[in-house]
Amino acid sequence: MTETTPPRIPEGWLLQPFPDTFSAHAGPFYFRDYAEKEPGVGFFSEPHHANGGGIVHGGALMTLADMSLWDICRRVVGRFRGVTVTMNAEFLAPGPIGKFIIATGEATKIGKSLMFARGTVSCESKTLLVFSGTLKRITPR
Repeated sequence: MTETTPPRIPEGWLLQPFPDTFSAHAGPFYFRDYAEKEPGVGFFSEPHHANGGGIVHGGALMTLADMSLWDICRRVVGRFRGVTVTMNAEFLAPGPIGKFIIATGEATKIGKSLMFARGTVSCESKTLLVFSGTLKRITPR
């Protein structure tokens, strides 16, 4: 995979529709088709995702996990505006460059204001990171 040859989008996944956001620059990220109930966010790890040691930077994996928190909750409650309040993560294995890495999980509690979820980031069935977090709904001013 080179900078001039984009990776093939996996079947059942859609490219993130917001090209001018931080996550588009950090990714790009792909979402499991919303016709499916199972959450899923992924990205192809490329050289620009690497740390100095030649593996996926922890910040890239954390960004993926944060995107997944939103995907998990959105599949339960529909579209909403909010902010990430907390995020916890444990790194379990290095992320390889040149692979499709995915995050998925489950909502653990959906309240009126706060939503809680947890999940895993994995590559080829190997868990790289586990995470949990809290999102807070906000109303526009």
